[in-house]
This record gives sequence, C-alpha cells and structure tokens, in this order.
Amino acid sequence: MTYHIDFSEYFDYDALTAHLQGLAAAYPQLAALESIGQSWRGRDIWAMTITDAATGPHHDKPAFYIDAHIHAEEVATSHTALYTIWYLLSHYESDPLVTWLLQNTTFYILPRTNPDGAEISLKTAHHWCGNGRYLPGEEQTRGLCQQDVNGDGFIVQMRVPDPAGEWKVSDEDPRLMVLREPGEVGGVYYRLYREGVIKGDWDGVTIEIERPRDGNLNRNFPAGWRPEFREYGAGESPLSEPESRAVMRFLLDHPNIAGMQCYHTHGGVILRPSLVAPDSVIPPHDLALYRALGAVGTTLTGYPVISVFEEFTADPSNPRVGSLMQWSYDEMGIVTFSTELWNPELAAGIADPAKYQVRARSTADEIALLKYNDEHLGGRGFIDWQPFDHPQLGPVEIGGWTHMYTFRNPPPASWAASEQARGFLHQTIHTNCLFTLRHAACAPLVRVESAQAERLTADLVKVSAVVANHGYLPTYTSQRALEHDTAGTVTVSIHVAEGDLLIGQPTQDLGHLAGRDERRAPWSPWMRAWNTTRKPVEWLVRTTDSALTLTARAPRAGAHQVTVDVQG
Repeated sequence: MTYHIDFSEYFDYDALTAHLQGLAAAYPQLAALESIGQSWRGRDIWAMTITDAATGPHHDKPAFYIDAHIHAEEVATSHTALYTIWYLLSHYESDPLVTWLLQNTTFYILPRTNPDGAEISLKTAHHWCGNGRYLPGEEQTRGLCQQDVNGDGFIVQMRVPDPAGEWKVSDEDPRLMVLREPGEVGGVYYRLYREGVIKGDWDGVTIEIERPRDGNLNRNFPAGWRPEFREYGAGESPLSEPESRAVMRFLLDHPNIAGMQCYHTHGGVILRPSLVAPDSVIPPHDLALYRALGAVGTTLTGYPVISVFEEFTADPSNPRVGSLMQWSYDEMGIVTFSTELWNPELAAGIADPAKYQVRARSTADEIALLKYNDEHLGGRGFIDWQPFDHPQLGPVEIGGWTHMYTFRNPPPASWAASEQARGFLHQTIHTNCLFTLRHAACAPLVRVESAQAERLTADLVKVSAVVANHGYLPTYTSQRALEHDTAGTVTVSIHVAEGDLLIGQPTQDLGHLAGRDERRAPWSPWMRAWNTTRKPVEWLVRTTDSALTLTARAPRAGAHQVTVDVQG
C-alpha cells in the first residue's frame, strides 16, 4: 500500500493527525504512532517511531530524533518532519539508504510539539503566539496590543505621522518605509507600530509595548535556566509547560538516541552548538565532527553551518539559555543540529542575506524583497498602505508585510504566483529531509564479529569473538558525552543455558569503541591518534550446549545478538 500526501499546502491539526494515522496504518511493519502527552488545550503531541520491526525492536537500535514546530508560526517545520516520515516509509526497499537505515536504526519523529500555537498561527492573524497557555487577545494585557483593527484578516503595521518619527516613505517605492538618516530634517516622518489597540489606562501620549506572554517552549528546557535571568518566554520554571515536559520525558526514556535534528524557521542556516560559549571552549574533536557533518548539510541544502553563540546571538554577552539543543549537546553530548528553514532574502536574490533575521534592511534589499513579492507571490505578501481612523491614535495608515508566508515560511501553492515559487516549499522540505538521513546514517553501530565456540573436551568450550563499531561516530558519540559520562559503554554478554563460566564474567564491559570519524585521512604521527574500533573477548565455559548466544550492546550504538554453534 502506498500512502499519498500532497505537500503543496500546510496542514492544520486535524489534517496532520489524519495523515499520521494514515501512514501508521499503511505501514504497520515500519511505523508506530503514539501520543506522548497533551498540550495546554488538550491536543495530542504525536510521536512516530519508524524502523523495520523484523530486524529488531526500536530500542535495540541506535536512534535519530527529529522534532519540529516548537514555535507556533514555524509551520514549514512540521511539514518537513511529516515529509521525512512519508519519505522513509514510502521509499523503504526502493531506496538503498532508507532501507539500510530502517533495518539498522530507528527514527523518533515529533512533527508538531506545539499543536495549540500552530493552530492559532494557521487560523488567526496573530503573531508571537506561544503554546496555547494564552489565547489571542490574552497574550498582552496593557499598552499597544496586537489586533486586526481594520478586519482584513491580517495583523501588519501601522504608520503614524509623527515629526519626531524614525521612518519615512522611500522615494524609490511608496510602499517602502526607510529609516530617517541621522541629522535629517524637513521631511514627513512616521512611527511604525504593530497593528493593534491600546489596552488599559492611557495618558494619550506614551505608547507602551508589553512583551507578549507567549511561552517560548525552546527556552523552557533545564539547560542554563535560572530565575534571576529568565529568557523571554522561558516560563515560570524549567519544564513548566506540558509540551516541553513531554519532550523531555520522551528523550530521557529513549537513551538509544545518538543524533538529533530540531527544525525552526527562518534564516536558511544550520545552527550548531554551543549556545552559551565560543568555539574555543568546545572540545576540538567535537568541533571537527560538527564541521564534517555540517559540510554534508551545506552540500544538500545550500545552508551555511554557523555557531549559535558566534553568529546567531544578538548579544553574546547575554547568551540565550534554556533551549533543547543546549541540553541535548552541552549537557548530554548528543550531536544535534537546529536548522532555521527558509530564507526569503535568498529567494529574492539578495547576495548576502542576514543570518539573524531581526534587523532593519537596506533600501536595496527591501526593493529586492518587494520585487520578489510582486513576481513570485502575486503581491499577496505585502498589503498596500490604507488610511484608517484608529479609535485611539486617530488618522493612521495600515499596511506592510503579511509575514507568515513571506518571511516565516515558504509560500504554499495557494500563495505562489510563479513556477519557481511553487517549488520553494518542496525544495525546502526535501533537501532538509535528505540531510537528516545522512546524519542518521552516521550513528555508531555495535556488531559481534568472528564469533567462535571450540569444544576442547567433552564439557569444556572456549568462546571467542570480536566486538566492533561499524558506525561513523564513536560509541560515545561526542567528546562532550565522554566528559559528562552520559553515553554508556559497550558491553558483551554470553548466555549459557546449561553450564558454568570458568573464565570471564557473564557480561564484560569493553569501554568505548571509536568510529571512522577520526580516520578522515591516512595515518600520520602529526594527526589525532587512532583509537580502536574493535576489541576481542573470550570465555571458558563448562557446558554440553551445542550453541551459545552472544549479545553486544551500547546505549547509543544498539544491540547485536549472534548464536554460535559449538564446533568439534
């Protein structure tokens, strides 16, 4: 059975749920769907487990974890995660990489970790909506609060005439607002505000803007969170929100996770750790590993790989804490990327797009974006300025970028006005899916090799084997995990139905096994020393059994069991 999905439009909660249930029903040997918890408004947080059950249970294989849509407006992320689920299931046995992955590894994919916020973003005009704790209209309590005051279905901007204003109308395009130059006088100037109304007592002069109480789930994780410095939207305490608690519980319950991918929008960049420190404090081998894996991502997606701290933090003296990637890598040592999907500036042909998308653009860049809007979106991304009699501010004009399908996400087909624009969404979800498959294929993979059992006397058997790591990553996955002792070691066990062990413990701890990541060039005395990828193990057993079972296991490298016939 083949399950078809049209990915040209974004899905609300009911449609997404129906697709997930349909995929699980269509591929029961490969997929299992479960709810890992519920949101503030009672929606299920879905997780899909994908592996070939015929080759072993999911928890006995190294796993790759993907989550998406932790921020309400980032609908392209759940599309990418759902596409990855569909791609894995529909390409099993026809795609060699997919087939190998599902036979040897497991995928845990959470396509929408913030279902309430997603529903608000998809079905209302609100910006900055969080995780459903506060509904539209509740997220701001005083001052200028976002609202669709003219009833056109969008919340855009208001330009308010003000001789002390920072903005003016561009001479090149009347839609465009440009910054007033230092020392510039004698023109018509404006203040720009988000479209809305003023709540509470107002003195008629001061326009206060309150940060929304929007619940930034990606600042609610227990990594660097501290009460004296609560990140914007970080919550009342670590894991105060049901969605972040469900994610954390899932991660802790699955110690076989060897790699992670978190999806966000927008920026067109692949983010790597650290979030709170410069590259100089990252273990050098981990930094080399991130650069090697990141190069694969850049080749497939075209996105550069950058450090969150070095290039994606607005103020490095005030690093952002409490994110999932900070916990997964900085504390647990799981190799994690956090990709900011989609960059409209790239689509508009801007040569040097901003990596951090909060800025005032140059006039040339704004003109390029308006041209992109006209040619590829049919003008739908920008609402021309229209006069409006505001109930408190008097005569204003309302207009500007619509944001959701211009900047935040690639346009769906219903917004696309050119063949090129119709391809933006598919290109985004497909290329990023391919990167996660390649990353997942780097997992450590423990295997029992060269197992032999030789009968020395009527009841004495010598058992020997080699335990190997066939993966790219070491069994500890990263130096950070080795430092924090979070990965667990390689063990090998022998099962004897009838008999006694004379030499060797039933379970032997082999420590860790290297991967091939440290062997990216022929050996040289000036390079990093090579660590062993294989270790021998032996037992002496008094038994009359005709076969013995050996099991090698490592938390992040899976388990491998072989049955050895006794020879002689």
